Amino acid sequence: MADHKSLNIVIAYADGDMEWNCSQFRALDPANAINYAAEHGELYHHAYDGWKAKLVHISGFLDYLSPAIQDIIAPSDLIIVQRNVITPGVIDVIRYWQGMNKAVAIDLDDDYPGLPWSNPAHGFWAQNTAKLDPPPLQILEQGLRLTNALISPSRQILRDWSHVCRGYHVPNFYRGDWWSTLPTREEMKAKLNLTGRIVIGWGGSVSHYDSWWGSGLREAARAIALAYPNVVFLVCGNDLRIYNQLDVPLHNKRYQPGVAPENWPKIVKAFDIGVAPLSGTFDQRRSWIKTSEYGLAGVPWIAQEGEPYREHAGLGLLIPPASNLWEKSLRDTLDNLPELQAQAQERIPLYQQWFIGNQLSLLEQQYRSIIANASADNGQLPQVYWVNWQGQKKELVETPDNTVAECAAIPENQPSPELLAVANQFHLDFLESKTMAVELADVNLVQAASYDLIQIMNQLYLSDVVPSQ
Repeated sequence: MADHKSLNIVIAYADGDMEWNCSQFRALDPANAINYAAEHGELYHHAYDGWKAKLVHISGFLDYLSPAIQDIIAPSDLIIVQRNVITPGVIDVIRYWQGMNKAVAIDLDDDYPGLPWSNPAHGFWAQNTAKLDPPPLQILEQGLRLTNALISPSRQILRDWSHVCRGYHVPNFYRGDWWSTLPTREEMKAKLNLTGRIVIGWGGSVSHYDSWWGSGLREAARAIALAYPNVVFLVCGNDLRIYNQLDVPLHNKRYQPGVAPENWPKIVKAFDIGVAPLSGTFDQRRSWIKTSEYGLAGVPWIAQEGEPYREHAGLGLLIPPASNLWEKSLRDTLDNLPELQAQAQERIPLYQQWFIGNQLSLLEQQYRSIIANASADNGQLPQVYWVNWQGQKKELVETPDNTVAECAAIPENQPSPELLAVANQFHLDFLESKTMAVELADVNLVQAASYDLIQIMNQLYLSDVVPSQ
């Protein structure tokens, strides 16, 4: 382990280019903040000197015996795996690194056992449409039982899994450079061709379909559009269903496609009012993203009561779940808009405390607690054959108490010399093919050439070094 001051974190992130969202909050932003604080020690009284954070895509994380991946992960104190604990292969990787005395945590920001049917991921998680064996939810629970910690921005998710593993609350924090200097509301309205309109804004992914249908907001929207012809509902994000099915006249709604993460704060700044509907148990396990973003942009907001926005009570308007108060709340806000916008502007500094650069002490507290509570004996090494290229051989096998011991006897199921020779050559070819430069910040290795070897290595581990006697 590193000394008390230094801290080395590796995060195996899950999102890809076509689905970049959660990994911004759960992986990239924390890593960037940690590295920035380490590089600019004078701004942080040198409290984070010696800290390091690196990212590896989950596909590269599975290639754990690759020298390039070993160089990234082996120096770490804590490994955080984002959500995709869905195959036995991931479980093997977690066990491997725990066997190397690494603390391993899983980060979940959604309620995968409770995904509603309207969520496109429901088929994969709840119905096992991928025909995984074991099913993904079963593997997820197995991983959580094995891991040293669960990290989540939702306290309710932590409570859900508290019977399985120790939980640590780490909210979604924000990049100060993206939110500190924004255009004015009128400048952004002009860019969006909404000058003179009153914008009621919302943005989200395809997981929010039920939020609109079950919250009461859809019904209120039509009444508001009829009573306030100058209002436009700005629906932002990936789900055209919400826009298409919003029962208001066409001139009272506008669709804004998704934008790059660094440009999203500017879109939020165009809102006159922000809304955050909730419906059902899945929504009660969301994070505080929406009200935080509205607050950072100086936008007065209306949200439904529940776990996600509890900590922002008093900073905006909270109404009961499945409420018929949406219309009244929107009317009251529209009728008092200048005053409420002035209040929201004054409250911006309250939200800025949640810039990630201001929350490194919380990250340190949680990360160090995970490391301190990690048990070194959680990891298990599968049966290992050590082979050198001079033909010398030693065998290491698991004993009943899960420790590794040398055994003189060769078990009956030992691979034949021919198989060992093939695997050895495969290993040499693999190492030669992996002699490449790898970006430490974003490793996304091509798996085609090495996937078969990874499967072999899950059963037969080869090394060109004989273990010390």
